[in-house]
Amino acid sequence: MRVSLVYPWLALGLLSTPAVAGDAVELEDVVVTGSRTEHAVADAPVATEVIDRATIASSGAENLAELLSSHAGMDLYAALRGTGLRIQGLGAEHLLILVDGQRMVGRLDGVLDLSRFPTESIERVEIVKGPSSALYGSDAMGGVVHIITRKARAPQEAELRARYGSRRAVDVDAGAGLVRGPVSVRLHGGYHRHDAWRRDGSSVATSGSRLSAWDVGHRTVWTGSGGARLTATTHLQISDHAGVDANAAGAVFDRRNRTRTLNAQLAPEFLLPRGGRLRLMAAYAGNHDEYLLDQRGSAALDQHETTREHLGELDLQYERLFGGRHLLVAGAHGQYERLASPRVGPGEGDRGRVSVFAQNEWSATDEPLLVVVPGVRADVDTRFGVHVTPKLALRLDPVERLTIRASYGRGFRAPDFKELLLRFENPGVGYRVDGNSSLRPETSHGVNLAFEVRATGWLGVSASGFWNRVDNLIAIESVESGGGGGPQRFSYGNIGRATTRGGELTLRLTPTPGLSVDTAWTLTDTVDHATGRPLEGRALHRGTLDLRWRMERWGTIATLRAAVESRRPFYAAVEGAAPTTRYAGASALLGVRLAKRFGTHLSIFAGADNLLDAGDPVLMPIAGRSFYAGLEARL
Repeated sequence: MRVSLVYPWLALGLLSTPAVAGDAVELEDVVVTGSRTEHAVADAPVATEVIDRATIASSGAENLAELLSSHAGMDLYAALRGTGLRIQGLGAEHLLILVDGQRMVGRLDGVLDLSRFPTESIERVEIVKGPSSALYGSDAMGGVVHIITRKARAPQEAELRARYGSRRAVDVDAGAGLVRGPVSVRLHGGYHRHDAWRRDGSSVATSGSRLSAWDVGHRTVWTGSGGARLTATTHLQISDHAGVDANAAGAVFDRRNRTRTLNAQLAPEFLLPRGGRLRLMAAYAGNHDEYLLDQRGSAALDQHETTREHLGELDLQYERLFGGRHLLVAGAHGQYERLASPRVGPGEGDRGRVSVFAQNEWSATDEPLLVVVPGVRADVDTRFGVHVTPKLALRLDPVERLTIRASYGRGFRAPDFKELLLRFENPGVGYRVDGNSSLRPETSHGVNLAFEVRATGWLGVSASGFWNRVDNLIAIESVESGGGGGPQRFSYGNIGRATTRGGELTLRLTPTPGLSVDTAWTLTDTVDHATGRPLEGRALHRGTLDLRWRMERWGTIATLRAAVESRRPFYAAVEGAAPTTRYAGASALLGVRLAKRFGTHLSIFAGADNLLDAGDPVLMPIAGRSFYAGLEARL
């Protein structure tokens, strides 16, 4: 049966009506990220990958980083503080992380720590790979990871999950929901802690910090007559990281990092006459970070820094179907960002950005199905001026069981505050880094091509290829110090250019009822045109496996998740000589989980992560083998 553009428009009405038992359409089957409007997963014109709630629950993952670790094409790595993500060879600074459409703050060296997002509150995760700046603006050069939070489904619901594991890890999550007439409310909260850990037992320095964190939040939805709907969400997280550092001179430092993050959003939407819909969003994100470094036996190199970051957003989007074949999505976005930090030259900085965007989803033919989606966005930034990013996407179903999706897009990333305004001097080492207020945005061209074959009822195959060229890459360069014996000076400049290319092959099998197997292989070939070398830290080959076996007779679910990757290059700079290449060896991450259900309200589970104890102290500092057990209760 052929699909057409009519479905996403029908979804507008479905999603404005409270779900009731027996609904024919499950809201979990709807995605929004690829085109900013609802589509069934199979009908989306832009390739969108979804990790649904059932997969999240059976994985045993405590946070987003753990959840994505065995997903195809997701390259996770240990960052300065937390876990970063690369997609298609592009770094974390080129990826946009959204929660219910809202941008997140709190990046450190371009990395937004994925381990700070607990899975307990996540309904699904939508992933769009490749340039998405035509819809989302800056930071979406490499793709978008969109977290959709959970809302109440039943008249009354409650759940509690508790887990204890290696390194004295404690994880407790609770949630409760209520639906009364047009209002649904869901509350959630959690507490998480674990000890610090070391990869090198001979060193006093820790590889991973001790963590103590808790979070609380809510999602409230009011649905009125005539299709009006109002959604309000808030989320507060407080975390405390502590570890030990050591430098080459033998100095030892006790490090502590306290962070408070608050996100709040109000999103009304209305169905308009003649079949239009208007969405609004007002959102605030704030991050307060306190960093303390205490040198043992001396106060010479002590540090105490407080950074405050604020981001306000206003978003307006209008959707309307014209002539049964053209779905117009157009809107405007405004944001204001402010950062106060002792490392910012003037002590604080701010920027504003206003954007307009438009997209036409044109269902050109039904037999064969052809959907053409042109789009464009213009951003006006107070620091870099105007930037325009177009995109063109195509979907073609030449035969019943084959879908072809192709896209070309421009991407860009605006320089961040560190690159523009940073002023940092390290007298102990003898260098100074200054920001560059004249930086231009990084830009990219990207092409994606994907084939999806629904071979049989138990086998699905997809293959894709990508190519990205990035210009004006921002990197650190040496600056003439002017003599006088002062510290060596560095600054940021648009001095780089890189290309990433590769492909993915994915198999999805359900050979018997209850057994599902997802396996994938990813090739990521990169080159830094300035040096002719591959980009640092990228593995050429990566394979993943996600196996779930649901044994209804015994009320048991067994899960196996694995990720295997080839070696990764790293480049160590040596003063007065060319950088030397070192490699993190090939690795395999393996995790297993077994859950047993007792009746309809209680289940117990146990599992293990990193069973093969992959990792090393320097190039791959990830947590070693660990075990855990716990229980879940639901009402």
